[in-house]
Amino acid sequence: MYYFLGIAIPQNITGVDRAQYNRLKLFQKYGLHAKIITTQYHHLGYQFAKQHGLENDIINMYDYFQKTKYIKSYNQFDFISYWKNEKSYQVEVLKNKIDVKVKYNGQMVIYARFFDDSLTSPMFINHFNRLNHFVKHEEYDIRGFLSSISHYAYGNNTVYQEIFTPDGEKVIEKYYRHKEKDLTPTIILLKNKFGLYDRFDSESELVAHFLELITNPEDDYFIIDRPLEIVPAYLNMKKNIPKAAVVIHMQHLGEINPEHVRVKWPYAQLFENLDKFDALITSTQHQKDDIHAFIEERSNLSKIDIHHIPVGYINPEEIVTELHRKKANRFISTSRYVEGKQLEDQIRIVHRLHDDIEDVTLDLYGFGSQHQYLNDLINELGAQDYIKLKGYTNNTTDVYKRAIASLVTSCSEGFALSILESIAHCTPVFSYDIKYGPNEIIIDNVNGNLIEYNNLDEYYEQLKAFLLDIDKQQRYFEQCPESIAKYYEDQVIIKWKALLNH
Repeated sequence: MYYFLGIAIPQNITGVDRAQYNRLKLFQKYGLHAKIITTQYHHLGYQFAKQHGLENDIINMYDYFQKTKYIKSYNQFDFISYWKNEKSYQVEVLKNKIDVKVKYNGQMVIYARFFDDSLTSPMFINHFNRLNHFVKHEEYDIRGFLSSISHYAYGNNTVYQEIFTPDGEKVIEKYYRHKEKDLTPTIILLKNKFGLYDRFDSESELVAHFLELITNPEDDYFIIDRPLEIVPAYLNMKKNIPKAAVVIHMQHLGEINPEHVRVKWPYAQLFENLDKFDALITSTQHQKDDIHAFIEERSNLSKIDIHHIPVGYINPEEIVTELHRKKANRFISTSRYVEGKQLEDQIRIVHRLHDDIEDVTLDLYGFGSQHQYLNDLINELGAQDYIKLKGYTNNTTDVYKRAIASLVTSCSEGFALSILESIAHCTPVFSYDIKYGPNEIIIDNVNGNLIEYNNLDEYYEQLKAFLLDIDKQQRYFEQCPESIAKYYEDQVIIKWKALLNH
């Protein structure tokens, strides 16, 4: 079995998550048995996995210890009637129809949220003491059982967490100093098959124990997608240790100056222990060459096989060529709203273009910490009518095929999966010429354009020339499919089989 090791299945997926899910489909299609392993606790984890169609392809560590793998649904309970009739509480259903305030003698004692407006399946229930302090947080799984209880002291300080099976058996205890400021538990206790509690001093130790329980070194192979979290656990394994390859999803070096070149902190422990791993996997040839040179130049680093395998692939039969659906002068961006993506550059460029081409638009799809900053910038420029933050979407196909081009302004990329997806929808891409990815996927003047890093004037001129040249647009559209032939799935699976000796 091939296990892809990550940390969680989030509601809004990132590029790393998408790369992992795409690889799962590829392996399954070509007969390589694979599963995704996740290690973080989240009481909505099963719900998110189901939303992405992955509920049968995930092995989550907490699901494993909670014995929830085969649980479908538990009986629902009428909490509202219980609070009203049995406890004589006053119950107020809020405007969203799923949040409920529960009071006793005018003082709030419970605040609850339900999965739907039937109000029979709670998502969480919070309890307050007579001093109006938050003292207990109950989390429920969408399959209908109490999954976790967190106990609080002095308001919002989690000091103790209990995790349960669907039958109500407590199987994990975690103790904290102050969870809200420090997510590291001081101790974790796991109930074993003898009914005794085994001690773990860190989450990494618990993950190592879990991996030892479920893997067989003779049959299994790890592909690690989250080295910061998973590499320490892998190094903690004492038995049943399979081979492991680590995927490098982003730029591997930190700030570079003549006096000191260092590996980025998420990769520090990996590079210090390269001898413990079977291979490194990069998404681009350029990064493979750079890592190889970096290791060769340093006597303190162990030599290791490095394979270039793109994190994205394309089924040529699914390339979207509906050119008639493209909207003139409509640009899009599909990227997280975070600092490194430099989305403010796109906003300023399109704002400038609007003076020349009145109906130009830019829709930015994504999520992240800079949402408010970007929204304020759009309003400051008075561009809200033609530049919009559209938020996260799962339906990127419809977004790409209606756009005339995609914009990328990142300071660095590991691969830029969104570029490949855009071109697969016959939507050219304009990007800064950065490490890594854009200059291996974009062929200048064929399926888009590469622009000098942070040169807003050149970016503006390139976009303006593209919008004013209908023949150029048509040529780019038509050249997109053949330009990404090396990323067709039959080419990518060859690279995987070469690594895995198939």
